Amino acid sequence: MLSGVKFLLGLMWAIAFVENDLLGLTISVFGGIFGSFIWIFLGHWIQEKWIQFRQNRSGVHSSVKRFSKKNRWIVKIKRSGGVYLLVFLAPIIISIPVGCLVLTSMESNRFRLLLLMSVSVLLCGIAIYLGVNYAWI
Repeated sequence: MLSGVKFLLGLMWAIAFVENDLLGLTISVFGGIFGSFIWIFLGHWIQEKWIQFRQNRSGVHSSVKRFSKKNRWIVKIKRSGGVYLLVFLAPIIISIPVGCLVLTSMESNRFRLLLLMSVSVLLCGIAIYLGVNYAWI
């Protein structure tokens, strides 16, 4: 959730304080795309290392998955809308890191995920940019 808030507030801050609004938008969108790149391509490795660390630490090798309300909500979204709905919701609502980690477990083509996440981050950035600049007309 913090990543989504960071993207939203960072974009608004960049638009408000950078001399050129389009430069602020561009910097924020590239930051979101870079974050997507990191979490898509390194996320699987990070997940594997985290699981190994937890198993070595606890000494238990259980495959029991515990579902929280957020996990159940993500599974419901996955069943109803699939990859495209998660890509659309990832930048703001469920955050870029969580969205990328869930998407890499659903889709094996990481370059396709990067393209979809890049388009989603760009569209969310443009929507926020237009909302901030033209909301007070």
